[in-house]
Amino acid sequence: MPTPDFNANRPVLDIRTATTSDATAICEVIRRSIVVCCIADHRNDPNVVSAWLQNKTPANTVVWIGSVDAIALVAVRGSDLVGFALSNRDELALCYVAPEALHQGVGKGLLRVIESRALSRGVSTLRLDSTRTARDFYVRNGFSVSGPAQVWAGMEGTPMQKQLMADPLLQPTSNG
Repeated sequence: MPTPDFNANRPVLDIRTATTSDATAICEVIRRSIVVCCIADHRNDPNVVSAWLQNKTPANTVVWIGSVDAIALVAVRGSDLVGFALSNRDELALCYVAPEALHQGVGKGLLRVIESRALSRGVSTLRLDSTRTARDFYVRNGFSVSGPAQVWAGMEGTPMQKQLMADPLLQPTSNG
């Protein structure tokens, strides 16, 4: 008996470059992800949540997306924006997934495209500061701890890094 495909009715995930018209939807995803998914980090402390959300505004998002060094991506499923990732040079600054899209490959997809684009820009090591919530995700995706945890606004951030390598399946063969 064939295994049922529970994803058969789910629209395909599209990862594309973020635009300024995405700014409001990006902020909604980031803010909901922090509030709903990152309880291990903010422990529902309103002061910590407020500090974390303070700069997560559409105006700031437009600036982040517009930075010459930024790689800004959104994950879209159907008409819904379900994820956002931002890197700046060799730093993964943000990677958030809408709560309803967790554990569906959205974060991994965003991360793979960020890595590929960073590598094409000459970045050989991607760095980030991970929350407690995301640490296991990054470890599963090849990152390792690169220093002691730091505390900001009552939350712990763990420095991590990953050596980027070109996907051998995407490399041209020497057969001509």
